[in-house]
Amino acid sequence: MTTENTTQAVLDKLACSPYPSWVVSAMCAFAMPLSLRRLPGVPSFIQTPSFAAIFGGAGYVTSCGDYENGAGIATAWSITYLVLNVNKALRSKRPIPILMLTTVAGNGFIYGQKYFREYFA
Repeated sequence: MTTENTTQAVLDKLACSPYPSWVVSAMCAFAMPLSLRRLPGVPSFIQTPSFAAIFGGAGYVTSCGDYENGAGIATAWSITYLVLNVNKALRSKRPIPILMLTTVAGNGFIYGQKYFREYFA
């Protein structure tokens, strides 16, 4: 087995797991107090519980065995999070917003590679 196939197998296994989405959901939930304090770079108090619920739902869909729709939901909302928050997080130069940003980007990559590979296959 080549390195490319091994990497693809690991990414596929992660994309069929609800845990990446649940990690992002928990991260957004734990960021709610920071958004109430209006910490620079952290999404607003409206966004943090909304994204926590959405990513929790994407994980639930994946845990029920609907891998394609779970991956689609996680990918779409990861892209939405990045579009809404990338400038604010990077301009803040604070570790928590940048950690949130990279975690969501990783989530989008894990589920996005599976979704788009299956969508265009």
